[in-house]
Amino acid sequence: MEKEYELVMQEVEFLNDVKGVFDGTILCMEFFVAKRKAAYDAQTDEPMLQRKDRRRVNELVDRELKALQKRLEEEPDVRPLRQLDDLFQVLEEGIGGLFSPEDEIEFANLGIEGFIQVHNNPEILGRHSDVLLDKVMRSMEDEM
Repeated sequence: MEKEYELVMQEVEFLNDVKGVFDGTILCMEFFVAKRKAAYDAQTDEPMLQRKDRRRVNELVDRELKALQKRLEEEPDVRPLRQLDDLFQVLEEGIGGLFSPEDEIEFANLGIEGFIQVHNNPEILGRHSDVLLDKVMRSMEDEM
């Protein structure tokens, strides 16, 4: 029998940087989590990563956002979007390395609010297309 998965979103606000380029920007991450491994928000019942997994992701993201902030200060001639691209590459690798198949968590997308997603693994998304379709359909029903 095939496992059922939840699409889980996790967001982190960027630290304020010297230039103010990314102030208030939200880093958005999507994961597919086996239903039995997902946690649920007590108020909204939205699926989320379990506390220990959220902590692992947040520690990595915090460390890399601080490194980005430092690079923005030390390398003022490098375009901010180039710095952002470098951040995405590091996060994509780091987050992908946090979870093994035994964790039943697959990292799917990474982007920032207002920008297109830069990481979109077709293989992972293909395996979980039913979850994505269900989420879209529920979203459309909520709007009606």
